[in-house]
Amino acid sequence: MKFVIVGTNFISDTFLDAATHVEEFDLYGVCSREESTARSFLAKHTSNNAKVFTSIDEVCHDNQVEAVYIAAPNSLHKHYAVMCLAAGKHVLGEKPSAANSTELNEIILAAKKHQHLYMEAMMTTHLPNFAILKHALTKIGTPRKYIGQYSQYSSRYDKYKNGDRPNTFLPEFANGALVDLGIYPLYVLLALWGAPQSVQASGVLLETGVDGAGDVLLNYADKQAVISYSKISQGDNFTEIQGEKGRIRIEAVSLLKRMQFIGNDGTVEELAQPFDEHFMRYEVSHFIAAAKAGHIESAVNTHTLSKQVMDVLDTARAQLGVVYPADND
Repeated sequence: MKFVIVGTNFISDTFLDAATHVEEFDLYGVCSREESTARSFLAKHTSNNAKVFTSIDEVCHDNQVEAVYIAAPNSLHKHYAVMCLAAGKHVLGEKPSAANSTELNEIILAAKKHQHLYMEAMMTTHLPNFAILKHALTKIGTPRKYIGQYSQYSSRYDKYKNGDRPNTFLPEFANGALVDLGIYPLYVLLALWGAPQSVQASGVLLETGVDGAGDVLLNYADKQAVISYSKISQGDNFTEIQGEKGRIRIEAVSLLKRMQFIGNDGTVEELAQPFDEHFMRYEVSHFIAAAKAGHIESAVNTHTLSKQVMDVLDTARAQLGVVYPADND
């Protein structure tokens, strides 16, 4: 399947390194506003035969393009996804899928209208260890508590403190710590437990108007979850799913690097398969298979799951006071 990668940041590097290990993936081109940036990106991956695009319009008008991976700024996700779907391209859209629920609904409507696949690119749910995690939940008995953590001090925060204004801390790019890092433990939670009954959020707002850190409490009828995240402090980043018979402890929830079952009696069982450094290849394989099967929705990262995650993000941002320009459209 002929792909165009839209955006040339570090996640695009990780994506391409992994995708080259998928037999049916064919890098057709790269899209960046600056031609030199695209060529520099391709040179790193010895992919100089790929085509260079400098606008999303060019991508949409090329009939050879079958699919796009959108890794542009969050504020552009909806615009690019809708355009590409209307042009008959399958879309794998980096998380968060859009700036808010209204934009996500527009993407889903475009996928249905034009009968092409849209999938949010949340890699975690496609990892082999995620299937192991789901199966292992029976070990903990009745689930009662989920504690999801992702705190990673951002190198860009130092630039911010020195007076720069990197995109990652600007609301006009639909950014902030919750949608950048907190979304990982949140997505896993909702993939396992579904939508919560209520959401309560608090956090640290930076002067630009985005959140630097925060906590989101999610209440269910018989259990509770908390998502703790930060881009202005560093944590050990262990996540626990606790039940009446024991708990599952996860190292690096976005990658599921290590998982242990720890029983109330002290029993410890290692659950995870060895970590695969090309971890994004699983979502790429799934996406291509779904597209070739004629699906407009993934059976794993479903449209419903994306909407549930976005609903929580919207509610939490409103309580935190994080407002994006798209919220007022």
